[in-house]
Formats: sequence, structure tokens, C-alpha cells
Amino acid sequence: MVFDNVLVHIVEEESTSGGLLIASTANKEDRGRQCTGTVVKVGPGKMVADGSILDMNVEVGDKVKFRDFAGNEVTIGGEEYSVVAMTDILAKF
Repeated sequence: MVFDNVLVHIVEEESTSGGLLIASTANKEDRGRQCTGTVVKVGPGKMVADGSILDMNVEVGDKVKFRDFAGNEVTIGGEEYSVVAMTDILAKF
């Protein structure tokens, strides 16, 4: 990972964390990209003007929600991942 990027394993869910069920007629294209997942790798942090590195706010194993359409999707070993900048992560839970 480079600087403030995070590798997130994308997990398809059929219900929300609040218990709302997603209709079976809602396909992936209608819902947009999945934007929640589990952090599997974390960069060292963001470099600031004086050359120091700011610590990351997430750790491996954290479940995160990031901005819709943020990051770059990659497939590794048949699994979906997204490389997301720390600034695009909205919440961890």
C-alpha cells in the first residue's frame, strides 16, 4: 500500500446492518457499486508538507463504509477488492 491508501475486501450483503432487506429485484447495476467492506491492508499514512507521516485512522479487520464510486476496483484470486484513499472512508464500525 502506498501512503494513505487502504485495501478493502468487498463483501456483498443482502441486508443492511440495521436489518433492512434489499429486494431480490434490485440487481447490482441498480444499486451501484458496493461501498462497504473489511480492511485487509493499510498504508503507512499520509505524508504532510514537513515530510512527517500522519497515522491512519483504520486498522486491518475494521469494517468500513466509503464514498460511492471511490477507489479502484481490483480482483485478486477471484475476490473483489477496492483500493480506497483514507479521505474517502466515511465510517468504520
